[in-house]
This record gives sequence, structure tokens and C-alpha cells, in this order.
Amino acid sequence: MAKFSVFKDQESLFACPICQAPMRLDQSSLVCQTRHTFNIAKQGFVNFLRQNKGDKHYDMASFENRSHILAAGYYDPILEVIPERLRDLPRHSHVLDVACGEGYYSRQLALEFDKDFMAFDLSKDSILLAARQNPQKNVAWFVGDLAKLPLREHRIDVILDIFSPANYQEFGRLLTDQGLIFKVIPHKDHLKEFRQLLPEAQAYSNQDVLEHFQDSCELLERVMISKTWSMPAEHVQAFAEMTPLFFHVDKKTLDLTSVRQLTVAGELLIGRIKNDK
Repeated sequence: MAKFSVFKDQESLFACPICQAPMRLDQSSLVCQTRHTFNIAKQGFVNFLRQNKGDKHYDMASFENRSHILAAGYYDPILEVIPERLRDLPRHSHVLDVACGEGYYSRQLALEFDKDFMAFDLSKDSILLAARQNPQKNVAWFVGDLAKLPLREHRIDVILDIFSPANYQEFGRLLTDQGLIFKVIPHKDHLKEFRQLLPEAQAYSNQDVLEHFQDSCELLERVMISKTWSMPAEHVQAFAEMTPLFFHVDKKTLDLTSVRQLTVAGELLIGRIKNDK
């Protein structure tokens, strides 16, 4: 039972995705009062999606490449701006990492903070990898759909949304009255060296994403994060395999050998859902 203790600690947050009833931990399963049952895998995650068609671009190989890049520290400048802003929150705040991929940010933050971390993704492969790399079992991992999460209303204090899609209606349902959204969006310089390889290279703008955020949220803080890294060819290749920038590009036509450095750049937006939403 100890390996499932994180789900015991957070069982009151879950709602059955079938009937929306509260859930409780029963042995190695989350069960609602009408006995809908979702087993906790031995790796330490729950799959709440009975049918799940994943995106072919987000397979295990893609998440493994992403894991190597994150472990190498290239995204640490983004990770470093979040803790100082989490420290002001009460102990045992509930933090939800949406579309978390292979779970790097939650794993790192859960080592540092005495807060309740939950993280999900639509991809079972990504959550399996995340759980395998979390021997501390201090994050409640689950497979879920951003459009309809198996969580009760107004129980989440912070939503982490790092280079991931947003569903502000669902965020508003989940967050407490003073709940915060920490959203990281790409800056125009993000992976600019890759963008220059494309035949019809165009400058990237995050204005639409920013405006969408501000339509639903009061913007409390905006932080620019950027660093250019020199890196070996194998890391350039791993970046090329993981970035959505090249999902619809034949990478064989690109001269990746000409890339000796890459810029990782984003903006952290901290906001609160507007009351009129």
C-alpha cells in the first residue's frame, strides 16, 4: 500500500470520469460509490481513459528524446523561475501539471516542495515513462483528457501548463477562488536556429497565445526566460526528433550538422481566472 500512498493522500480530489462521484483508494484501485473501478498500475499511475487514440508524433521514442534533453538541463532556466513563486503558497497546496509529457517538471518540483503534486497527459506512453522515473512515488500520475478531467471542482491551487495546450473553462472549474495558473509559452526566439533551416522560415509570434490567456485570465506577472546553449550533435538530433516544429518536415532534407547551438526561450505567464468567466 505504501507505493500507492500518494493516491491515498489525494483520493478526495478525484471524481469518477463515468458518473462524477467522489472516489476512494481501495487496495490498488480508485473506486467510486457506484463501483466504477480504475486500477493503479504497478509503475504508479492510473489510466482514466477507456479508449485512447494517441498522436503518432507523441510516441515512446519522442518522449524518451524529450526526457534526455530535459535531463541534460537545457530547460532548467524555465524550471528555476517557478520555485521562488511556489514558495509563497501554503503547505500541502494542490498542484496540477497539465499535459505533462514525461513529467520532468513535476518530478523536480516534488523533490523540493511539500505540496501535493498531480500530473497527467493524454498519452499513456508519456505517463508510463514519467511514473517509471519517479521512484519516490510522490506524484499522482494519471492518463486523462484536458477537456474533461476526473477531478472535483475548485480543489486545485496551482495549474502548471508548460509548453502545453490550455482549456481555461476546465481550469476555472478546477481552481480554487485564489488559484493560479503558471503557463509557459514559447518566445519568438525559441529554437530560432531550427526555424532558420526551414525553406519558408517565418518569424514566430506568441501574440495569439498571449491574447487567449488574457481573454480568460488576469495577468499578474510575465517573466522572460532565454538561454542559448552550445551542444553536441547527438543533442541537436534529439531536439530535432522531439520538437513539433519538425513534425511535418522531412528531417532528411535539413542540414542539422550546421546547428551547433540552440536557443531555449519562453515566457512565464502567471494569472488568475477572471471572475466573469
